[in-house]
This record gives sequence, C-alpha cells and structure tokens, in this order.
Amino acid sequence: MLYSLFFIFNKFKRVINMLLSIVLMMKNEEKFLDNTLKALNKIREKVESELIILDTGSIDKSVEIAKLYTDKVYFETWNNDFADMRNKSISYANGEWLLIIDADEELIEYEKMINFFKTDLHQKYNSASVELKNINSEDGKSYSKSANLRLFKRKGFRYEGAIHEQPMYKEPIYNNIAVFNHYGYLYVDEEFKHKKLKRNENILLQELKKNPDDPYINFQLGKNFMAINKKEEALYYMEKSMNLYEECKNIPSYIYSNLAKFYVELKQFDKCEKICIEYLQKKDDKNIDIYYFLALSQSFLYKYEESLNCYERYIYLVDNYDISTQANSIYADGITVGLKEYAQMNILKNYYYLGRYEQVIEKYKNMDFEEMKDVYDILFESLYKANKVSEILEIYNKKISSMVDTKYIEISLESMILKTKESDKSEIYKVLSNIDNDYGLLNKTRLGEKFTVKTLNRLLLDGKQSYYGEIIYYAIKNSLNILELLQNVSYSYMKGYFNYIIENKRDCLPKLYEFLLKVPNTLNLHKLNICSCISEVLLIDKGFANDKYEKIFYMYITYRYNFIKQVYNPNLSDEEIICLLKDKDDEFVVKINLVQKLKDKEPLKYIKKIKKLILDNEKYKKAIEILIDKFIKDINESEQIKKLKIQYKLLIENSINAGNIKDALIMINEYENMYSEDIEIINMKSIVCLLNNNYKEAEKLLKKSFILNFTNINTIFNIAYLKEVKHENKEAIMFYNKIMDISEDESLILEAKEKIKLLQESLS
Repeated sequence: MLYSLFFIFNKFKRVINMLLSIVLMMKNEEKFLDNTLKALNKIREKVESELIILDTGSIDKSVEIAKLYTDKVYFETWNNDFADMRNKSISYANGEWLLIIDADEELIEYEKMINFFKTDLHQKYNSASVELKNINSEDGKSYSKSANLRLFKRKGFRYEGAIHEQPMYKEPIYNNIAVFNHYGYLYVDEEFKHKKLKRNENILLQELKKNPDDPYINFQLGKNFMAINKKEEALYYMEKSMNLYEECKNIPSYIYSNLAKFYVELKQFDKCEKICIEYLQKKDDKNIDIYYFLALSQSFLYKYEESLNCYERYIYLVDNYDISTQANSIYADGITVGLKEYAQMNILKNYYYLGRYEQVIEKYKNMDFEEMKDVYDILFESLYKANKVSEILEIYNKKISSMVDTKYIEISLESMILKTKESDKSEIYKVLSNIDNDYGLLNKTRLGEKFTVKTLNRLLLDGKQSYYGEIIYYAIKNSLNILELLQNVSYSYMKGYFNYIIENKRDCLPKLYEFLLKVPNTLNLHKLNICSCISEVLLIDKGFANDKYEKIFYMYITYRYNFIKQVYNPNLSDEEIICLLKDKDDEFVVKINLVQKLKDKEPLKYIKKIKKLILDNEKYKKAIEILIDKFIKDINESEQIKKLKIQYKLLIENSINAGNIKDALIMINEYENMYSEDIEIINMKSIVCLLNNNYKEAEKLLKKSFILNFTNINTIFNIAYLKEVKHENKEAIMFYNKIMDISEDESLILEAKEKIKLLQESLS
C-alpha cells in the first residue's frame, strides 16, 4: 500500500511540475500525422513534456496513429468553433507552457526551444513565436514563411474567434523559437480543398453577421474568396478590411502585403505600387513582401529602374532574413520569401527591357540556381544583340544532359531566330549546327547540307516541336518525296509542322498546293492522312483565291472523309461515326458529307442544314458559302438548259461508245464553252484519255472528278480501272471495294467482286 501511495504521489508530482504540454487538435489527418508526431520526439526527449491530442471526429486512422505516441487522446464533437475546440484541447494540459501545433506541421529546427527550457529564458518571457515554412509544391522549392505565436504560458491563456482563432497572449515575446514545415497549403485533393474552403467561408460569413465591422474577419474572408478564385468578392472584403483597420489607425503589415498580392493577381499594378509606397513611408523599410510586390508592379508599369532597386533590396533582405520585418514581427507574412529565384529572373528581364544586354549576360553568369526556362528567351536575344551568339553553345552543352532543359532552350532559340534579321540567320544556324543532336541536324538542313529522306523522317518522328517543320520546307525546296518523308508521322505533329512553315515560310504555299493537285487518286490510309492534313492547314490559312480555295476545300473533305471512314469501319453509318468522333473538325467533315446527300433530293432542307454548319463551324464559313453560291446557281438554272445538257451528254456518250473519239472531243469542247464543267463531262474526258493510253491526263481528270464527288460510282469505277491497267493492284482493290460499299447496282457490285478476286490472285 505504501508503495502504491508513493507511486501515485510521484506521478502527481510530475504532473504538477510538468514544464511543457504539446497540444494538437485533429480530424482525419492520417496523411501527415505520423511525420508530425515523430518529429516531436526531438523535443520530448530533451524537455519534460506531455503530448495532448484532441480528436474532433476522425474516421480514418488518425486516432490509431495518435495512440502510438501518447495515451492522452481525448474526444470532442466538432461544433464549427475553432477557438472553443482549441480551448477544450488545452483544458487537458498540465504543463506550465503550451506548445500549440497542427497535425500537418513538422518540426525541423528545435535547438533554440531546448535552450529556452534548459536555461532561465522560459522564466523571462510569456509567449514565443515559431517560423512556419509553408510548403506550396511537392518538391519543396516553392514556399512562403510566416511568424506565428505558438508557445504560451498556460495560466489564464485562451483562444478567441470561431475561425482563424487568435491567441490571447501576453508579452514579452521570444521570437523564432523553432521552425516547422507546414504542409497544409500543399493541396493535392481538390475535393478536400474545396470542402475546407467552403466550410471556412460559411463560418466566416456567420461571424461577419455578428461583427460586420471586424477587420480581421473581413481580411480572412477576402483571403478565402481569393483561394476559390472569386476575385471581385475577395478584393471587396480585403479593401474593406484595410479601411476598417485604417479607422483604428493600426494597420497590420499582413494587410498591406496581402492586398498588394491581390492587386498583382488582378493586374491592378498602379494600386499595388501606391499601397507599397504608403507602407514604406508609414511603417518600415525591411518588409520582404512589400519590396517584392512593389518591384513586380513597377516592372509592369515600365518603371524598370525603380523595379531593379526594389528587387535588389528584396534580395538583400531575404539573404539577411534575421533583420527583416518577417523575422521580427508576428504581424508580417512572408508570402514572397521563397521567390528569390523569380526575383533574380525578373532582374534579368528589367535589364533586357532597358536594353542593357551585357548586364543580362553577366547577371546570368552569376546566378546560383538551375531553373532558367523563364529567362532563356531574353538571354538568347541579349546574346544576339550583344553579338555573342557563339556563347549559346556553352549554355546548351551545360544543359544537354537534361532533355527537358534542352527542349526549353531550343524553343527559346527558335523564338530568338524568328526575331532576327534574315541576313543574320545563317550565322546563327552555323553556331547551332555544332550541337551534337537532332537540333544540330535541323540547323544543318537550314544550311543546305544533304540528308536522306530516311534521316529526315526520323527527325520528324523524334522532333515533335513545330519548328521541325523546317525539315518539310527543306524537302519541298529539294523536291523530295513528301509522302515518304512523312511516313508514320502522327496527324497532330504533322499539323504543327505544316502550320509552322505556312506561318514562317510563305513561299512554300504554292508548292504545297501543287503537291496536292499532283498526288494520284488514293484510298491508302497513310496518304489520305497526309493529304488531309496539308489541305486542312491550307484551308484554315485562307491564303488562296476563291477557285483554288474551293479545290482545297473539296480535297480536304474528300481525303479526310475517306480516312475517317476507313478508321472507324466502312460499315458504320455517318450518323454512327459522328457519335464516336472526338475531334470537332472530323465531325464537320462527316456532317458536310451528310448534308451534301440532301442537295438533289431535298434542296430546302439542304440550305437550312448547310447554313447551320456555318454557325457551328465559323472557320469553314468561306468554304461553305462557296458551296451555297454554287448550289443557288444550279437551282436557278432553267429546266430547258438542264434538258439540253442531258441530251448533249448523251450524244457525247454515244460517240465514245461508237468509237468516234474525235467527234466526242469536239462535242466535249463545245459543251465546256457553253456550260460549266461537271462530273459527267470530266469522266467522259478521262475515258477518252484511257482509250488513248494517256494515263497521266486520265489520273488528273479523275482526281478532279473524285474530289468534286467522292461517292460518284462512275468516277470510282474509272479510277479503279486506271489503277488496274497501271498495275497498282492494291490501290485498285481499295477502289473496287469502295464500289461494293456504296453501290446499289447488283451487276456493278458483282463485277467489282470479280475484279477484286482476280487482283488478289495476281498479288499472291
């Protein structure tokens, strides 16, 4: 019994003499909790302490984790009042001092706190602040800092405020007693973030009803609205907070810095500059955030010299953090403390805007960080302006081990090249051709060195960036096989290459147009893909007169539709295919084909549908209007002329069937002089060419007919026959198969089937 009483007495004595209570409140914090509690062992091993944990309704493994570190785990029902919960958590504490932490904070520097309790310092102070390093990115490179009061003498201590609760502390305060990493701003789960911010918004609005003129509630509401991107509401409450504090003649530093940040995000740079200057005049000249936001806003206001001075002051204070306002005031946020690299990059930009290119280059050489992608543009342009292009090689070779960095360098170099004089580009290409990789090869092609189509094809497959379109430009100039060059290149990259050369090498437009006209009729998937890509970019460019533009449009619709039909299964209807398409342009192609089928059967419905296509596809407006104009001309043609045309075509057809080719040609010429060219006449001309063994002209004519109407059975049959006599059996089979897919004539289908069988036997 005596032993038991002695044990109880000593246990009671230890509780009474407890020096420190570490108090933590939690709810569903399993993600960070174990790291948080494990890090506290560094203090608990050196300072007599207890760990108090209050759970407010966890349903994850938080309680299970907590009990691994302490037996003092308590439970309360959450009531939407942070101060009340905090006060309940500290009611379980027995220590002389309270260390208040959150479950997403990790202690990383603690020597000063150990010294505080091992010496008599803890007897001289009533409170102490810690430095919170707010981690904003997974790699920890993006962060901010803030000083927070977290250590208090327990006697008479409490919190107030339903949200963003405030400690009712006593001075004197010991500054920066420890450093914690805070992971609460590292939002990975958007749903969790939204719920948390919405909860905070509701509590803040309830508090605002009770105290509409409370400046701190207005401030926190402003921050919360900015976090959910409601910028106008955010600015309203933040400016209201500033005005309310101003009435009290006591504006905390964090109001200035947060409002300055808001103004920057809203691009109100003049307002940002004004309040930053006001702060420096009224408060102090050591606030890191104020100098950063002032420098940033002045740069946007073209005050580059003033901006440079403020950035230099900012960097000085970051490097000498102990003298800054952030290190010595619990009322100063450290929003920009982790942005030194950005400040250094912005200094480079200011020098560039001032035309001080040598200083850009020298400042870059003295930079002590790796992340340079945001300043490569101005660095390379400065090297060009300062006649130091040769130094690019050294920069590139330093980064060549990183695929990502070299890609950024190349993009910036290309941006610089586009801005240089034509007479200077050759010298730049010579420098860049010394790079020992694909980019070096690209620049060798620019200098005119000879390469095989196979090598150039590999460059296009691997390059992927739009400026590798220079390879296609090289091929066009050297009359290389474009279809072979683009073998296996994906549509999206191909489109980027062609867009590049159309934008930057306008002299190639006529050659691309001629290439499209000369490509033989095809249903080969690879060739259809290439031709539809070229015709699409030419169509969108709109750099051709109406007659050529019309042909490009027909080619695009023909090539792309036949490509889509093969990819998605020829047996599917157009309506079924539309439901499967992801791309809006492909959807347009199929829809225009559907609409064209209405032209002869339901003209009024055709006009209505095709005009609807203009509303949904503005970029094809010009092409659709051409179709409408042609249709109106056709519809207005008199019945008498239509009958004459039919009779005239019948005479021509009879002459061809009778072998009177000369007479047929005379009538064809007369017809074309009287009327516009149409598919039946083009087909007749192609048959004459076939009979005369003029296959080249026949191919040309049949292509014209095919792009005007790629479902015309006579055209398709004639193309199939031409392919057959030219021994292009694979292509011939494709066109005979198309006849079987779309024809309703049983005899024609049977003939196509027989042809396919014979051609397949010859192939085997």
